Order: sequence, then structure tokens, then C-alpha cells
Amino acid sequence: MKFELYQPQAINELGTRKNQEDNVYPAMGAATTQQRVFVVCDGMGGLDKGEVASDAVSKAIGHAAEAIQSAVSVFSDEDFEHCLAQAYDALDAADINREAAMGTTMTFLCFHSRGCLVAHIGDSRIYHLRPSLGPDKGVLYRSRDHSLVQQLYELGEISYDEMGTSPRKNIILKAMQPHQDMRTKATLAHITDVKAGDYFYLCTDGMLERMEDDGIIGILGSPSTDEEKRQRLIDVTQHNADNHSAYLIQVKAVEAEPGDEPQENEELLLREKNKALNDPRKHLAWSERGEVEDTSYSPTTAPAAVEQEPATVQAGRQPSRQGGDTQQTDGKRKSHVMTLVAMALSGIALLAGIAVGVVMFFVKPFE
Repeated sequence: MKFELYQPQAINELGTRKNQEDNVYPAMGAATTQQRVFVVCDGMGGLDKGEVASDAVSKAIGHAAEAIQSAVSVFSDEDFEHCLAQAYDALDAADINREAAMGTTMTFLCFHSRGCLVAHIGDSRIYHLRPSLGPDKGVLYRSRDHSLVQQLYELGEISYDEMGTSPRKNIILKAMQPHQDMRTKATLAHITDVKAGDYFYLCTDGMLERMEDDGIIGILGSPSTDEEKRQRLIDVTQHNADNHSAYLIQVKAVEAEPGDEPQENEELLLREKNKALNDPRKHLAWSERGEVEDTSYSPTTAPAAVEQEPATVQAGRQPSRQGGDTQQTDGKRKSHVMTLVAMALSGIALLAGIAVGVVMFFVKPFE
């Protein structure tokens, strides 16, 4: 699979903050149409800390990934883990006084011969968008925020609208920090359904203060140049309080190459899962069977259905390319076995209840 890109568009705005803690890779004005690796980071820790963390991570992971991507045709999960380790080493080295008072989010995108590998840590976000499908279907992939409000929403504790106004909206559950005993893992996804006209949009949470997904689709679907769309994104976010940064990359063409093999597109599953977890109109749960279920949220049913994702993410479990199908099949088999066992036990309990009822019917009059 060979990709041709339009000129990537970078955004790096200060907002109303006094210092810029966001960093993008490549740096502003440095990306070309030959660029295949992109990183956007949102630093935390204040002056001389957040910007140091985001700078160290974005550059380290970007340089390491470019070196690998230029030498191999397929950029693997193992390649990304190597790059992430390099970034953590750089972050440790940047914390000269070993204060561990800095940190950063991270979003990552790499184009390679089998598609795209995306990864993220924290609440900076990755989108794969197809504006031609409109606002309802145009968001093909949206990364799941590692944030407290996202988890509270999935558990039914707050509404979709309250996510944007909650005083806890800036609390994130995962970040890259120096000198961690157990380094935080990233959430990875593999995307193979990429067409000409698609956009990839990596952005910090500051870009999303006053913008929903349909607003992004509206701008990207307009008959304007990418430079004009970039400026429109800057215009509508100019009064945002936080630093706000992004990379906007449009795919110009996708060409199949000899030796290309069909790859599983995890985005197909993630697309429905993200829709289920982020639908503002009603609460939907994600079942073990990989189906969307309208639970019409009740405190006894919804949390159990959606707690599986946080548990999986925290454990750092990622599907391997070779073993993903087998693991998924085994999981389904176990689920079916447990369901049959539960049904059998319920049947036995029902029969026992009937038997007791019959006995009581005959015994009761003679007491």
C-alpha cells in the first residue's frame, strides 16, 4: 500500500495561557508531503516542565519512528514499543532533578505499507475522518480519551453534556511521566481502510473546548483548500483557554502494491465501539459479543458492560497481528460456555423452586 499525501497542516496556538506546553512533530513548517510520521503532545506541569516533557517525547518518538519507517516496509507494534521506550528514556533524561513533576499526553500516526498505526496516551485525540460520508458516518475512528470524565460518562455517572462542563474534565487517567516504575502503555489501533480524500486529525484537548465532531466534519467537508481549513480551525478556536495544537493530514491517493496482503482492519470494530461509548443521545453499552446494546441506562446494568475497556487498557493488553483472531475467538467461546453454564444453573434453580412450591402446596394445609 502506497500513500500519497497533500501538504500536512500544523497548528500550535497559545490560547490564553502564558506559556506553550504543546508540541508537534514535525515542528511547525517542517513537514512535507513525504512525511509519514506525526506526533502531537500536550505537556503538563507548568513553566519549564510541561513544555520540556512534550518536547522530549515528541522529538524522541518522532525521530525513532522515522528511522524505522524508512528502513522497513511494515511498521509493527514492536517497532512502536521500541520508539515509545526511546521516548521514555528521553523523558527520564529531561527530568534532571528527578522531581517527576512533569508529564505529557501523546498521539502518534505512522503510514506504512500495510496501512496506518495509531497510538495514544491521555486525552489528546486521533481522528480518521471521511467527510464525504457526512457528520453521522464521517467519523471512522476516534480514539477513546484516557480521562476521568470519559470513564464517568461510560459508567453513567454524568451526562454527555456534563463531560464538557465538569470541574474534573482536566483529570486524565494515563500520561507519560518520567521515572515510572511501570511505564504507562499506549492504546494502539491498526487502520487499513484508507481512501483518497480521508483526513487524519491529531489534536490536543484544547482544540476541542468548543467543537464537537460534527463541527470538525463540517469544516473538513467544505470546498476549501487544506490551508483554508487549517485557518478555519484556528479561527474557531482562537478564544479557547488552553494551548491548542494539531496536525491535519489529507490523503491524496492510495495505491496497492505487489505483495500487499489483506490485513484485519481493527477500525471496523473500534468504529462501532467508539460510537457506543460516545453517543450523546442515549447511553449504549458494548457487549462481550462485539455488539451494540441499548441499555437505556440503569445503575445495575450499564457499568458492568462498559467497565471491560478500562480494565483491558489498564492491563496494557493489545491484540497482536498474528494472535488477535485466535484470542478473540477463544474469548467468544469462553463467553458462550459461561452463558450456557449460567442458563443451566438458572434452569436447575427454577425446577427446584417449582418442586418446593408443589411440596409447600400440599404440606401447608395440614400444618
